[in-house]
Amino acid sequence: MSILHVWPQEPHKQDGVIQLSVAIEIPGRERIELWYRIPESQLPHLPMISDHFVVGAIYLMMQTGVDVRIHGQVSPSLLRNLIEFQSAWVAMQPNLACVNISADREQEPEPVPGGDRAIMAFSSGVDSCFTAFRHARSAGVRFPFNIGAGVMVHGFDIPLEDNEGFALAVARSERILSSLGIALIPIATNYRQLVEDWSHSFGAALASCLHIFSGGFSHGLIGQGLTYREIRSYNEGSNALTDPLLSSDSFRIVPDGAAFERFEKIYAMRNWPEFLHNLRVCWQGLQKDRNCCACEKCIRNILTFRALGLGLPPCFPNDVDDSMIRTMRMGSRRGPLPNIRYGELGRLATESGSQGPWVRVIEKRLAAYRYRYIKVPGIWNILHRLPHKSSRIWSRILGRGETIDKRRRR
Repeated sequence: MSILHVWPQEPHKQDGVIQLSVAIEIPGRERIELWYRIPESQLPHLPMISDHFVVGAIYLMMQTGVDVRIHGQVSPSLLRNLIEFQSAWVAMQPNLACVNISADREQEPEPVPGGDRAIMAFSSGVDSCFTAFRHARSAGVRFPFNIGAGVMVHGFDIPLEDNEGFALAVARSERILSSLGIALIPIATNYRQLVEDWSHSFGAALASCLHIFSGGFSHGLIGQGLTYREIRSYNEGSNALTDPLLSSDSFRIVPDGAAFERFEKIYAMRNWPEFLHNLRVCWQGLQKDRNCCACEKCIRNILTFRALGLGLPPCFPNDVDDSMIRTMRMGSRRGPLPNIRYGELGRLATESGSQGPWVRVIEKRLAAYRYRYIKVPGIWNILHRLPHKSSRIWSRILGRGETIDKRRRR
């Protein structure tokens, strides 16, 4: 029987950095290595178990569809939760398969001393800034988490070969978090080089990086890009439904901020100077440490600030004109993203008194999208199915429905 083997390797220290790695043997393929590089100063927070490797490799496992053996210690509670995690993603992505995961040693680790410290994923984007801000400032949250550190990952939105860009982006993130009394931990991983579908796997990628620090923290927070309402219509790799299923009893993954729209997050942080000066939302520009002001994500955030009546924040050196709005790609043609991303801007601009020609440009584009990809295809599908439905009705009336249905199935 084919088995995927996961072999944790001995940690390797060099130049103040610890490399944690695992060798993955996939049947019929060459052996691959998944690694994480962490500052040596974080050694006391590193766990003695392999939960982070299991979470990091879960998509590779599901893509192969064969039984998995982890040659190390894994939390039974994590393995239990991963059964449900896999079931959810197989329902959303039929190209994946549920796999049976076992370990040489299945045992829960000792509880973390203190037991109430949290660590969070941090990119200096709107969602992660909001998570840090609301808990550090107790802004609109009754039971804030005690966030001790944020983890910024080299190899996700900034390629591993861009060392200078990552260093400059780290400096931005440090300015943001230090204003809240939160430390920043930069790490690196080759995770993204090993997975085929980043858009559906980045939640597990973030969770695996947070699990690395389960020796010193009890919770890992992931700021959410989708609200609870939007999860119903769009599948994103990190979401409030499946992220918690990447938890163990000793280290809980917490989706944060899914109750808030993006504009609500931005408005809540409107008077935070470090946010306005150092926010980084761009991943498509040539310089990865700053906002290009020309990609869809930059344009969307600039327009959200504008719609709220907040003007152009310092983190965006250039404004957006109407011609850029007319030509930008608003999202997947047949998906819900255009409505999710831009549907509220007109209302916000009206309420804040920030209306202008740009609002009409957005509304025209949304109207064209709804007509072209929602209304017309919907009518066409109804008309296309009418002959089939009428034939079934007449077949049943005439007593031939069973024969026709069987013929159609063949």
